[in-house]
Amino acid sequence: MSEATPVLLLPAALVDPTWIGADRVAELAASPCWAALARRATERAQAGSDGPPPHDPGHERWLHARLALPAGAAFAAAAALADGVADAAWRIDPVHLHVGRDHLVLTDPASLSLSREDADALAAAIAPLLSDEGLALEIGTPKRWYLRETDPARRLALRTRPLSGATGRNIDAWLPQGDDARRWRRIVNEIQMTWHALNEAREAARGPAVNSVWIEGRCPLAAPGVERDAAARLAAREPGAGPVETVLADGTRLRLDERLHEAQLAGDPAGWLAAWRCLEADTLAAIVRADAAWRAGARIVLAGDAGWREIEVAPRAGWRFWRRTHGAALFSEPGTPRR
Repeated sequence: MSEATPVLLLPAALVDPTWIGADRVAELAASPCWAALARRATERAQAGSDGPPPHDPGHERWLHARLALPAGAAFAAAAALADGVADAAWRIDPVHLHVGRDHLVLTDPASLSLSREDADALAAAIAPLLSDEGLALEIGTPKRWYLRETDPARRLALRTRPLSGATGRNIDAWLPQGDDARRWRRIVNEIQMTWHALNEAREAARGPAVNSVWIEGRCPLAAPGVERDAAARLAAREPGAGPVETVLADGTRLRLDERLHEAQLAGDPAGWLAAWRCLEADTLAAIVRADAAWRAGARIVLAGDAGWREIEVAPRAGWRFWRRTHGAALFSEPGTPRR
């Protein structure tokens, strides 16, 4: 049986050129390894935005489909499988909100310095009010929490949006909707008031307050056909830990490289450019050379704020030197005008 073509998933590769500079995009598109790959590339699939804003991030939409997650499940909530929280219903993350000119902005959660002791103290403070709502909190890691629903008659009816999409943005359009949206806003307000005293000490000591929570779910724990191990491993990745790999049910090796996305979440265009140069020097160079991990070629998924573009790169034996696909042509999000 022929070897499955490995997949490289690059969140935030389809970045807004006005953020980093159109001249920089052109420069990176002409970099040697990317230009070589573009000449060998065939576009296999793409997806644009799936409706009016706000949009779920393109890489999460691609993963949701590729891993066959059930409707209503959140990719990030699959981390419950890795964290051993077997009966979780929702993922709920502690976050910091800061005041913009006339709205609240969600800060990159990676900036929170939260120890297990901090997490335990925050969780203990809100346990009674959650219990009154038929909910119980479980801490997977200091920054990944989960909710269990202890009263079947009071299950939350919410449509939530991903934390990774809301980060760095006005949260108004990203807040939960649904029958229990008002109930959840009341719960969050009570959490914020409960944490006020704890946050005073935290801010005086070392940094940003943990002044709210972000709910995301539901957790896809028992849905048939879900590639459970792959979803759990990818969703539980730690920021800054480097690329993570997993093997899908059909034998495909999937590598998720978040370096570009981490820079985007941090609002750091210089960091994004540096991450692309590192990507060019290591992974893309390895694909060009057809190193052992990439001897069957590669499928590269370039994802953006809403859409994604999947290209297939032929192995070295399949080079077609007469092709003149320009690397910049692959950098625009599907459905958006090319600059």
